Amino acid sequence: MTTAIDHRKNLTVVGVDGSVSARNAVRWAATDVVGRDTTLVLVYAGVDQDITRTGAPGANSGTASGARARAQSALAAARVIALSILGDDADVKTVLDPGPPHEVLNGYADTARMLVLGSRRKGTVARAVLGSVSTDVATHARCPIAVVPQTFTRTATESETAPAVVGVDCSPNDDAVLDLAFDQASRLGVPLRAVHAYESLQPRTGFTRHIDLGPRMRVDSAPQRWIDHLIASWSEKYPDVEVTAHATQDRPSHALLEDASHAQLIVLGARSRGAISPLFGGSTSRAVLHRADIPVVIVPACGEKLQ
Repeated sequence: MTTAIDHRKNLTVVGVDGSVSARNAVRWAATDVVGRDTTLVLVYAGVDQDITRTGAPGANSGTASGARARAQSALAAARVIALSILGDDADVKTVLDPGPPHEVLNGYADTARMLVLGSRRKGTVARAVLGSVSTDVATHARCPIAVVPQTFTRTATESETAPAVVGVDCSPNDDAVLDLAFDQASRLGVPLRAVHAYESLQPRTGFTRHIDLGPRMRVDSAPQRWIDHLIASWSEKYPDVEVTAHATQDRPSHALLEDASHAQLIVLGARSRGAISPLFGGSTSRAVLHRADIPVVIVPACGEKLQ
């Protein structure tokens, strides 16, 4: 059944549309919330728009009831998937909302702990993610957004112990990104690989603002010293996570995708309020999102600690 949801709660929200990609997103989200203090909410939005698209002008009641029935069926199937992972007593809510998807999802994305969306195939993000809906949601979202490829399964990686990969870029958002990445690695029980890639390094700029090079220290060693220093405090907080860190002079997207070739998750940050608004203008995040065949989580600059 569909339920009215209090947006003030700590919610993990999944966009549902009846597609295979959405069902895969539900599986990933349900696995992610195991043991967390969060409510899993499955949202089917835009049913009135579906009626308008499929029906003739002034769609009749049969068309309307059929569209709503399909939406309710999609939600019911998604809930069965979630409960198969979480158990029959799990707190899983379903929402059927007639409003436009971008408005509905924006209503959750400002306060949710995470918004999870599916992608139909490698290189293309699902209807709920790309196009006007995703651009609008991603521009305004304050919460992390996870994009799960349709073809991804945890057993499809080399093993369930495949590492997580996190990208850092010497921005104020790095701690929020690392918080999420270490949390994910700890819960999955897998190693974490922290990566920083840079295409140029000028003396007295970038990392040299944060690292005292010393009289004999080469400028080009600053990135590695910086990332080692950054990771150290997080390693103390998560002693159970085996972490490696490296800096490399390379295109950031290339370096991240290379490191993630045998991984099961990529975590990246955004530099603005929205979780994905820079992605569509920035080559790094856009390339990672479009080429990765594993889940990618984007953390907005204003992202808060996940529960």
